Amino acid sequence: AVIGNAASADVTTYTDHVLDINIGGDDVAPDQRSKRPPVVFVVTSQGKILALDEKDQLVWIVHLEKVVLDSNEENDEEISSDASLLDNQWFYAGSFMQEVSPDELDVDDGMGMDLNAQAGLHITCLSKAGHVVSVSTDATTSIAMKGGASCEEGSECIGSFENGLECGGWSPDGEILALVTFADEEEQEEGSDAKIPILMTMNTQYEILSEIRLDPCVAAERTAEKEAFTHPNAISMCWRPDSSSLAVSTMDANVNNKPLRRVRTFSTTLQLISLSKEEDGSGRDVPNLLSISPTWAPAGCSHYVGVVQSSRPLTLKSAKSRQVSMQVAFMEPNGLRHRECKIHNTCVAKEEKDEITGVSFNLEGDLLAVTSTVTSLSDESIAQYGKVQLYHRSNYHWYLKTELRYDDHSTQSSSSALVSMAIFSAEDPYKLTIALQSKNSGDDLLEWREYCFRWDSSNVYSHYQQSSALAISVDGKKLNFTPLDKAMVPPPMYAGYVELPAPVVGITSRPSFYHDLPSQDGVRKIGFVATMSNGKLAMLQSGGKVKNGNTMIHGFDPPCLAATIDLQTINCVVGESETKSLQATCLRDLTIIDTDDNSYTVVALYSPQATQNQHLNFDNLVEMKISWGDSSETEQVDVDVTITELLQLESRALRIVNWTDTEYAPGARGSALIELNDGMLLEYNQGGTIETCEAGPLLEACPSIAGIFDAHSNEISATDPIDGSEACHDVHSQRLVVGLSSRYRLYCGERLLSSASSSFEVSLSHRFITHVTIGSRPHLHFLPIESLRDFDPFTESDNHAVLDGYEPRLVERGARLVSIFPSRPSLVLQMPRGNLEGISPRGLVLPYVMSKIQNGEIHEAFDIMRRQRVDLNLIVDLNPSNFLSCVADQLICQIEKIDSINLFISSLIDVDSTFKYPVPSWIRQGIPGATNVYGDDSKVNVVCRKMRELMLSVEKDGITSSGKAVEKGHFLLPILSTFAKESPPKVEEALSLIKDSASSAKAKQSKGKSVLISEYVQSSIQYLAFLSDYELIFNTALGMYDFDLAKAVARHSQMDPKVYLPMLKRLRELPISLACFDVDVKLKRFESALRHLVASSSYNETDEEMANHKNKCMSFIEEHSLHKLGLELFQEDADFYRSIMVSLGERMLKERKSEEALTIFLLADPKCLDGGKRAARDCGDWKAYFACCAEDNETLSTDQVTNLAETISSKFGNMKDKSDAFASAARILQDYCQDVGYAVDMLISGHLWSEGRRVAHLHNRPDLVKKCVDASVTYAQTCIDDLVDRASTFETTIARYAEVIELRRNAIKEAEEAGAEIHDDSASMFSMASTISNTSLSSSASGRSMGSVGSVGTVASVSTVISVGATSTFSFTGDVDNMKHKSKFNKIGRDKKKKQKKSRNSRRRKPGGEEELTELVATLTHGCPDEYYVAVISSTLIFLMQSGKRSMAEQLLDSYTSIETVVLKLQTERLDKDRKKQEEIERSTRMEGGIYQLVQHPCENDIDAFRCKPLLETVTKVFSFLL
Repeated sequence: AVIGNAASADVTTYTDHVLDINIGGDDVAPDQRSKRPPVVFVVTSQGKILALDEKDQLVWIVHLEKVVLDSNEENDEEISSDASLLDNQWFYAGSFMQEVSPDELDVDDGMGMDLNAQAGLHITCLSKAGHVVSVSTDATTSIAMKGGASCEEGSECIGSFENGLECGGWSPDGEILALVTFADEEEQEEGSDAKIPILMTMNTQYEILSEIRLDPCVAAERTAEKEAFTHPNAISMCWRPDSSSLAVSTMDANVNNKPLRRVRTFSTTLQLISLSKEEDGSGRDVPNLLSISPTWAPAGCSHYVGVVQSSRPLTLKSAKSRQVSMQVAFMEPNGLRHRECKIHNTCVAKEEKDEITGVSFNLEGDLLAVTSTVTSLSDESIAQYGKVQLYHRSNYHWYLKTELRYDDHSTQSSSSALVSMAIFSAEDPYKLTIALQSKNSGDDLLEWREYCFRWDSSNVYSHYQQSSALAISVDGKKLNFTPLDKAMVPPPMYAGYVELPAPVVGITSRPSFYHDLPSQDGVRKIGFVATMSNGKLAMLQSGGKVKNGNTMIHGFDPPCLAATIDLQTINCVVGESETKSLQATCLRDLTIIDTDDNSYTVVALYSPQATQNQHLNFDNLVEMKISWGDSSETEQVDVDVTITELLQLESRALRIVNWTDTEYAPGARGSALIELNDGMLLEYNQGGTIETCEAGPLLEACPSIAGIFDAHSNEISATDPIDGSEACHDVHSQRLVVGLSSRYRLYCGERLLSSASSSFEVSLSHRFITHVTIGSRPHLHFLPIESLRDFDPFTESDNHAVLDGYEPRLVERGARLVSIFPSRPSLVLQMPRGNLEGISPRGLVLPYVMSKIQNGEIHEAFDIMRRQRVDLNLIVDLNPSNFLSCVADQLICQIEKIDSINLFISSLIDVDSTFKYPVPSWIRQGIPGATNVYGDDSKVNVVCRKMRELMLSVEKDGITSSGKAVEKGHFLLPILSTFAKESPPKVEEALSLIKDSASSAKAKQSKGKSVLISEYVQSSIQYLAFLSDYELIFNTALGMYDFDLAKAVARHSQMDPKVYLPMLKRLRELPISLACFDVDVKLKRFESALRHLVASSSYNETDEEMANHKNKCMSFIEEHSLHKLGLELFQEDADFYRSIMVSLGERMLKERKSEEALTIFLLADPKCLDGGKRAARDCGDWKAYFACCAEDNETLSTDQVTNLAETISSKFGNMKDKSDAFASAARILQDYCQDVGYAVDMLISGHLWSEGRRVAHLHNRPDLVKKCVDASVTYAQTCIDDLVDRASTFETTIARYAEVIELRRNAIKEAEEAGAEIHDDSASMFSMASTISNTSLSSSASGRSMGSVGSVGTVASVSTVISVGATSTFSFTGDVDNMKHKSKFNKIGRDKKKKQKKSRNSRRRKPGGEEELTELVATLTHGCPDEYYVAVISSTLIFLMQSGKRSMAEQLLDSYTSIETVVLKLQTERLDKDRKKQEEIERSTRMEGGIYQLVQHPCENDIDAFRCKPLLETVTKVFSFLL
């Protein structure tokens, strides 16, 4: 279990396949070889290359020694004696891809090897004798397929070095071959055994690129025997993964007069880059480096070159006999040593010696593989076996996570195997290939195994007795334990540990099962089972009398070792033959599926060992029962293991896990979830039953999975115990499986939840699946289990809402989820730096708090909400009816601190907090539907009243509903809070409560002192002032007319005593009514002041005093507009009542409410005719005006009447209002002046042709009749010209509008995509357009004589938008000193640049902008005649026809029909063109895979609806007969 990415890892390994190849016997006959193409090439140290197909069948074999001998015979060369001794020591084989140009492809198809003409894969082999052989795999395969006798014809000996080769290898990119050989003996110094190594590089054509001589070094002795360890003086090298440099390790002969190993790094041109030195800056060489080939970490890793270092100097003799501590020292690019990896000595016996043979990094640099050979130095015999240790780096510490041993005990073979090579995959960082060499019946067997490692992100045990979140980490033989709820210490630190006999390779914990009995203190409980590298199991116990003692935290005792189990001595219920292939070290994924008092039922996976040329691509599942004694007195327990089931799976299994809801689901007991390599999910049930899981296969294999057995359970909590017969598999249950793939994709069955997540955890107590995303803005997501269970991607409307989860939270980039505490709303994250952080995210806090409120645990919920700053309104808003019925009483009973109750009341607001705190569905199920529990009042007022009622009732009874005694006055401050929190604040009631409580025992004072100045009352007043304000409280006390209370309030306020003491003294001396009047005036309670002022009339005795009193009342009424109250108070006084009515009328006139004033004046008794006439003239009611004049016996002259008519006709407004005004003026002139001519002129000005003709005929005036007809003809001609202009203007404007509206659409779309606020001033377009004069044909009659008739119908011009720049302002800017005059004593204006004149066009509107669009809309609005204009044209047409002017009527009709047709045509063409363009845009957008969204400007709908209004139906019917 890795805490985050660092602390520990439960590394589970499994073998893909095992191959046994006899390399010591005769070759396989050609007719028995495979005809399939080779995919694997094996090179042995004896000089053989074996090509194997996909089923590991031999395709061909090449003897490298034959290639060398054939080459020497052709060149007539003799093999040296040294070379004959080393003929079997081939130490390197590397491949590269040979490339050729197209010009070189036309070559002869000979069987020989032509490096310049042959392309494809080539294998370069190096031997200690100095031979360099290149094997063309394509050519050799072609020879083998054609049945060639000798496959060596596809190989060539490039050359041989006389002095042999020490080391060499291709660069990772296959471009450069580096070799190390020695110079001739003649070049060595006399009397010195040191040799001079030569480092050279070659290209793919084996041409030397560079060559350099190194410092003399001590050479390794050449022997014909292949040793199991590297010679201490051997030279080794390694390439950097990016092929930019290489490192060479040599034993320099003379460093301070003694040999010392150094590591040098060179560039590809063999330029020296660095030399290994200590990091302390002293320049000392790094001591005790060993000859093991160094390893280079990949790019991006902080460690670069890793070299094995011993704790003391080793010689050839001591290296074979003594065991010393080892470590891998890391060298930075500058050669300085920086940190190290301690290598664990895991030998069991003291006589065993561990010899390191190699080290290598994986692709990501976080794993370090250390291979070694263990030699038993007993007197009887010497036995050897190999092992591989894997170290994981995190937080600057290297953990031993797993160890693979290949001794005879673990492999159940007759002999142990040595590790000849361990190399990580170049593609998968957690895939490792290990080559083994062993002997069977005298034959050398080569065996290799491929391991895939699955890393768990975290392992936190939540059912430990002393911790609800126990983190476990593996480090070799030690298991480190950290209770995260007691000590959140980051790894590599820990709180306690237990040391086991062998390194731990896996650990499983005991889950809590349904209806488990709680463990008793002092009773032994086996909580963990660990698998060790020696093939044994370790049982760890907690409780009992045996204590671990290895703890660093008080109150925490880590588990201790109870027993070890040797799986080689287990009992077997099934057939013995089926368990012979069971290897103890191959067991993985040990899982506890059932328990009782003294036994476990355990299932595990293991891979069967393959036989020669036969792959077994499946895994076996084994079920075991582990039993132990019940004694807790002894330190060790007796354990018995029995295999009860052994099943074969369909294919390789990736892992097996417990169901996460074993504690809640009865059917999960005795069951486990199995995932195969292809993502297939299976269920295993105790007794050997395997069936397909209904959760469905995962879309890809997920190394980390978690399953829920019963996802339909809405109550994930323990229920009442039931009979064991009922605790069976629920046929209606639904499985839910969540998995995280190696590519960090999170799946739930066949649904992709997240494309990039680093870790996840299923928390049943919180009902969430929590995961952390990866990216530039990583979030912590909480996906409700119920939402995932019911989620249907085909019918769900809001997919993103489900996948975003509940209240996601931002986290630091690189954070990983470690654990979620089951009993509190907190979780632990590991940051990329390795430190642990405990947080309480909203996603956990809110559901936790809501459930606590729902369960009545108000105290705990309140405490968490206060600490996590959650709005306390949630207590009310979660279930308002439940709060008013019971939660409010629970809150008063459970919360003991008065300050907490005050905090709750003060935080109340009239906003539903569930809008910002969504209620999860499983909590919402227990809440009734939304009802208005507050009625017409607000939430705050209702809650405050309810709380106040409960607290007053508790104080009255002296005891709460829970039985807690309460003194009187205990809830005084919360009650005051309820008064102050209501809207409006009930400060007066609060002061009354304080005054009433002043008589209690707490407020008793000595004689002679007022109780209102006691400390009890003063503290209450201070608290009330904290809630509101001292000035408000003082004014309220003053408004209660309680001057003693006001003085008590003012004592501790910031008011000046010189101000409030004289004021209070003066008020006490006044009569009560006058004092109340002054107080009301001060508090601006004018209605109450008027009442008290009227009441003070009883103090007036004389008529003069009464008159002054009434004048004072009238002044007060007029000053504060209290006419309504005055009329109510003075109903009995008729004269003063009429005075108030007249005053009210005058007030209405001042407020420009003339019609109301006219009614008020005429309502007075007697009527106020003068005011009525003024009001009638002001509102234009000429009928009421003449009525008032008649009642007042006033006679008006002709000039007065004429002036009144002209005044009425000059009224401003739209065309219809002006027409009505002209009609009224004509009526006045006709009735009161008998001026028929002027009356007809008024009617002509209002386009009332028929009425003018009627009046003219009435008074027998033919001249006036002709005048009406001529005016209508002139007006018709004016209308014709106007309609032509309107049609032309509309045509040009609508074309520009189509261009501008397209630009505005694009601007809106770009603003929406950018997330910017769209500036939309279109709302002002129509408000401005409404002021445009559509009354284009308004007349301007001036004086009695009309002048020419042609001036009647002039068309008004369209007003334009007034530029803001037209407004000019003047203000002083700058400091006061700048106002001084300029002289030689100041520098005003000298250093300032002259202001540049603004361009005249600076405020010119931008083409295509909103301003231009506004003007276009205004022009188009004017272009279409409005409804009244069309009515006037219709009446003119009828009048012309009736007057015999048919030709002019037809011309006017044609003009209107023409503009109507033009507008309809232009609008239709524009809309059709726009529709087609939008369809084309939609089609192209959808073809490109985009989402089309129609964008419209707010003004488009109104402009699209522009059409000319139809003429009156009478006109159309008449002309239908005539035309």
